[in-house]
Amino acid sequence: MAKKKRKKGNILKNILLIFVILTLMLSAAAIGAVIKIVSEVPEIDVNILDNLKQSIEFYDKDGNPIANLHSGENRKIVTIKQIPKHMQYAYISIEDERFLKHHGVDIKRVFGAILANIKSGSKSQGGSTITQQLVRNYALTQKKSYVRKIQEMYLAIQIERKLSKDQILEAYLNTIYLGPNIYGVQEASRYYFDKDVEDVTIAEAAFIAAITQNPGIYNPYSKKNKENPDNYLSRQRIVLKKMFENGYISEAEYQNALNEDIVASLNKEKTKLTGNYSKYHWFIEAALDEIAEDFAKKYDMDEKDAKQKLKDGGYKVYLTIDTKLQEKAQEIIDNNKFYKGIPVKINKEKLKQNENAKPNPQAAAVVMDLNGEVRAIIGGRGLGAGSFNYAAGENAKMPPGSSIKPLTVYTPAIENRVVTPSTIINDSRDDAEAIEIYNKINKDWFPNNYDKRCVGPVTVRYALEQSKNTIATKILYRLGLDTSYNYATKKFGLSTIVKADKAYAALGLGQLTLGARPIEMAAAYTAFANNGIISSPILYTKVEDRNGNIVLEKSTTQRRAISEDTAFVMNQLLQSVVKNGLAKSADLGAMPTGGKTGTTENNLDGWFVGFTPYYTCAVWVGSTREPEVSYIKVSSLNVTPIWKAIMLEAHRGLPIKQFSKPEGVVEAVICAQSGKLATENCPNKYVEYYLSGTEPTEYCDIHSLPNPVPNDEQNIENNNGTNEENTNDENNNDENTGNTDQGQTNTQGNGQSNGNNQGNSNNIPPTR
Repeated sequence: MAKKKRKKGNILKNILLIFVILTLMLSAAAIGAVIKIVSEVPEIDVNILDNLKQSIEFYDKDGNPIANLHSGENRKIVTIKQIPKHMQYAYISIEDERFLKHHGVDIKRVFGAILANIKSGSKSQGGSTITQQLVRNYALTQKKSYVRKIQEMYLAIQIERKLSKDQILEAYLNTIYLGPNIYGVQEASRYYFDKDVEDVTIAEAAFIAAITQNPGIYNPYSKKNKENPDNYLSRQRIVLKKMFENGYISEAEYQNALNEDIVASLNKEKTKLTGNYSKYHWFIEAALDEIAEDFAKKYDMDEKDAKQKLKDGGYKVYLTIDTKLQEKAQEIIDNNKFYKGIPVKINKEKLKQNENAKPNPQAAAVVMDLNGEVRAIIGGRGLGAGSFNYAAGENAKMPPGSSIKPLTVYTPAIENRVVTPSTIINDSRDDAEAIEIYNKINKDWFPNNYDKRCVGPVTVRYALEQSKNTIATKILYRLGLDTSYNYATKKFGLSTIVKADKAYAALGLGQLTLGARPIEMAAAYTAFANNGIISSPILYTKVEDRNGNIVLEKSTTQRRAISEDTAFVMNQLLQSVVKNGLAKSADLGAMPTGGKTGTTENNLDGWFVGFTPYYTCAVWVGSTREPEVSYIKVSSLNVTPIWKAIMLEAHRGLPIKQFSKPEGVVEAVICAQSGKLATENCPNKYVEYYLSGTEPTEYCDIHSLPNPVPNDEQNIENNNGTNEENTNDENNNDENTGNTDQGQTNTQGNGQSNGNNQGNSNNIPPTR
């Protein structure tokens, strides 16, 4: 019997021993597993805020925030001092009541979560503290597993040893996901309540804390929650109750918060940064390209990397944009009334093949002040963010037509004293000079005027007013291609001019190989309004990092392009184009306005580039050259009304200002017909301006007789070098008229020529 008892006792001992050994082995294995899991924990940089992606913010010319941009995480980092206490306590109350007491892991919550998961058979309860959530959001994945939980707890303890509670809470409140691409309480406050986090009420703070658990389910803008907001309101009330129970708000504050109409606050119209990027994307995208280029040069890095760093680095960019003008200009460019009557034919088969077809005609505009600060950029109509920018894109190069003539023909000819404004040149295609040019040009080419009409001898002023291609070519011939090319590239800074453009059709009529960019054309014309000083366009003035340190600064670059005297003479000539020439529909009334039209070969493009004492503006309307566009016909007459509408907005409220005549410019009363000093007998006189020493010294020899014989067939210019009998030739153009301008045509005679060489005499072909 005793033997049996001993045997039974030994079996129990062995079983117990085996159990102890197994327990120790399992414990060792568990400990080993934990050690292995912990050893694989990634190192965590406690400078958490410095490593968070943060949106780039854009400010207007007056320093007002207008938009932000991000690459996946829309975040604006704020300090713990900027976050109101009731926002902090809302999170502590609902997410981690013992946050201020534990050391990273709340043991009570952990065991509570374990029991809850055992009962439910799931991993739904995590028991994570705010510190653990910070670790998970910052350094780990969101995937639920016991491995991640062990790593999370370990790192939370390490973080608590290195950071204060304020630092942890600050990092957490800047890290959390709170809506569609919304990260951190600052952007959440802007997105939901259109205010900075420091201004949110207790009720609003409770709402933001409430949705943290699941921003998708509690999204107040979902169809389900719009129909029945009780889903998120009940959660918000739980947060408020917790805040009250924990003593963070008084009973009065609690009741006031419950009574606050949070639904109305969530649904009021937003006025801050949210959604603004799309309104200003043309300007912002162009500015970001410029900033990335400057940033890359300064910090010796790749331009692409520089742009990404800017987007994620929390930088502040101060733009030169006038947001009101930008918005108004976009409205004008988008207005279909300006494009009525422009014939466009679309190949429907090719259109089906092009999923990203652009509206035709397209249009673009740039407005800049005379110091070079760009105020508005409209890169197209009917196009969204990321689209091709026809105004300021690197490849936005369209033939400028006759709008280039002031830069390449008239200005260099005036400054080099090749001609004066009253020089008489024969508007003819069959006189000796035309034939000489025709015989010397490689392609045996001499241009026709837009209306295929020549009117005989005219003044240079009149030729510019009426955009006479024959006269421009003759002046360019006298001036020389080298001088013209030098002015285009070096004086006026047109970067798109290439050596192949050293030709009459290119420099004289704007048939450039690559074309011209509207933003560069607007910059070039600043010389005419700014005493010969050209201003390079800038889109921003400074860039600050997230700590407020200036990392980039940009000021306007100005240089003398032409003399002050030449600038004034050209200024007056270009004002005449608006007052008396082809650009009458661009007239701004009492505000001095000058500029030049441009229409290109086959009427694919229409331009107007002009200036006032305040701004320059370039507007282009034309074909996208997409394969589905089989035909389009645009003229400068389609452009000047757009230009005027934009510039009226730009000058709203500005006082009338006049241009001042420099001492080096002299005046003379001129006979409109002879271009010489007027006599008592000259019927049409006007005041002309000259570089000192180039003014005429001879008196009119046409009207010197006491009783000049009237010539009914003559059409005499009126006071400012224009004809009283204007005929509208808007529809008198065809595909063979070359780089020309459509509009009002005048005829001018001087009594010495029949003034009507309309045909292609001497077998000289028209421009194509």
